[in-house]
Amino acid sequence: MRMIHGTVALFAGLALTGCMTSMANNDSSMLAGGEWLVEDIASRGVIDDAQTTLMFGEDGRLNGNTACNGYFADYSTDGMMLDIDNAGATKRACPPAVMDQERRFLDVLGNVNTYRIDDTGSLILSTPSGMTITARRTSAQTVYRCTDGTMVQASYPTTETARLTRDGRTIDMNIAVSASGARYVGGGMQWWTKGMREGMLSPLGAGETMASAPGVTCTAT
Repeated sequence: MRMIHGTVALFAGLALTGCMTSMANNDSSMLAGGEWLVEDIASRGVIDDAQTTLMFGEDGRLNGNTACNGYFADYSTDGMMLDIDNAGATKRACPPAVMDQERRFLDVLGNVNTYRIDDTGSLILSTPSGMTITARRTSAQTVYRCTDGTMVQASYPTTETARLTRDGRTIDMNIAVSASGARYVGGGMQWWTKGMREGMLSPLGAGETMASAPGVTCTAT
């Protein structure tokens, strides 16, 4: 891999090889179009007030912040394979705990070779050795067109909440138990998604915690 002069040493080992894992129902276009906020690095979580971000541009550029330094790289996808190259970053010094988080993030990112978006909408970047970075969209909205002709705007402020806007009404929801996908309830409604492309909006009956009505199917535009 060709490195850019003057980048931090943490990217020095960037080399992306390995076998592709079969991951269905994912779309490479879902990487681009908004910022991802990192919620976990190598199963060790993240510092609450030290936000690490990823932004995949439609031009094949990856940019973000490590909570200390800005970084940049080129990226490309082939199915669920993810190749990151020509990486660089600034060299600002930060408190030791933040620098340690930055080091972990860049070390894992430098070996990522596959990605997937799970049923809750989280982005999971994986290395051949099984190390992962988990990220979630910031409050950017996804717009859905439903089978009844209405439009739904959905955002996910945290991993435990969803915010839906429909017909001028905003509904705040909390995540609920589901056998698959991600199910949210609140404001007398249930929002059940499987991935980021499709969801089902159903009314909750009196006393219901899980909707018995079929609701309407909504597809991301």
